[in-house]
Amino acid sequence: MRKSKIIILLFISLLFSIPFFTFFFIFKNGQNNGYNFGNSLSSSIPGSFDNSYCGRWQEQYTAFHRKMENSPNKKYLILDAWKNGWGDRLIQIVSGFYIALLSGRSFKITGIELEDIFEKPNIDWSISKEELELLEKENSIKKLYYTEFDKEQWNEGFLYTNFTSNYEDVKGLIYRIQNGKLQRIFENLFHKQQLYEMGIRPDTAFGCAFEYLFKPKPEVIDIVKDAYEEMKIKRDYYLGHNTQYSSENNYLPVNDELEPLRIGLQLRLGDNTFSETGSFICAENVLLFNQIKQFFDCAEELEADILEKPFEKNQNRLSMASPKKKRDVYWLLLTDCKILREKAKEKWPGKVITITDKSINHIEKTENKEAIGLAFAEHWLFGEMDYHIVTTSSSYGRTAALRRKIYHHIFDLGISSTRASDSKCSLLTYNTYEETSKHWVEL
Repeated sequence: MRKSKIIILLFISLLFSIPFFTFFFIFKNGQNNGYNFGNSLSSSIPGSFDNSYCGRWQEQYTAFHRKMENSPNKKYLILDAWKNGWGDRLIQIVSGFYIALLSGRSFKITGIELEDIFEKPNIDWSISKEELELLEKENSIKKLYYTEFDKEQWNEGFLYTNFTSNYEDVKGLIYRIQNGKLQRIFENLFHKQQLYEMGIRPDTAFGCAFEYLFKPKPEVIDIVKDAYEEMKIKRDYYLGHNTQYSSENNYLPVNDELEPLRIGLQLRLGDNTFSETGSFICAENVLLFNQIKQFFDCAEELEADILEKPFEKNQNRLSMASPKKKRDVYWLLLTDCKILREKAKEKWPGKVITITDKSINHIEKTENKEAIGLAFAEHWLFGEMDYHIVTTSSSYGRTAALRRKIYHHIFDLGISSTRASDSKCSLLTYNTYEETSKHWVEL
């Protein structure tokens, strides 16, 4: 009898042990199979991670990158942000970063000086001149320059290429990229499933990479600190630093005081604004031009849809009208036309927030440190807005807006044409992510 009890106990123990050891084997095997940075069960890696919106790869890639920095078998993915303004170069950088992530390489940036602008919250993306020269000397570099407007070449390089095995015996890959390639990377035949398993989504991928790589230095944020205060923005309010699920978090509705409504307007009048002759639109009567006026009309229409429509009472209404609460409204105006900043501030005092006492210029057209600092600081600030009305033919406002990591918040308008008379901005007339990602230089 006693013997049979022992056999039964052993059998029960075996039943419970098999699943545990099976799980342990699969988990360990999965860690050693390729570069899938998406299965971390816990994290003790110091860094600045957004696990709420960005998936489950940041801690693992950070640990991998730091280990790779000290490895004798170090492999690089170097993104040469070779030309254009900050919006275009940021698009190139983000595309290059995801290739580094998927190929299991240490990510580095050249072609633009960013050390004076950004801290490195998670990984060191700089590379020294000596390190580059050593790679050249060892003949350990392969240059992949996708700089032509050739969609077949883009498809070959980003849609049909296995990044993990692409030149895997070469120590350093240097990419130059014309336009963004996130669309193709997310449809890549070899990595689509991997990206989804990591928890990365196309509509938040840009903002996730942006915030993972960069954090403005305090002196850069100081340039726009008055705007932060005027619009009552809590510092890092929209950032998900070190966010983890917790039973203590209350995800159910609460009756807290409403945050202000913040609408960003970005009007890029064009390179002529910075020339000696100037732009004929950037003049004292700038607000009278229909292509300028439509941006502010759009903001007013959107504001009315948000602040008035929910509280309208009529006899055909089935649901109860909500009690109306006071809500502050701010419009953040970014434009290359200083006169427009001044005139808008005069017309909408207390509502339009814009900086008028600093030099304004394009980062590729000036060495003025004040203008360069303002360009980076305002770009970061613009990402804090709830809704973004941007110039179609500009990547500056669009890339800033994508840091917000939400959906259905971007509205774009042409600066050289006017919208149809029956076209209105409302909660349902936003650009979809697909529309946003295909505009101008793509994502």
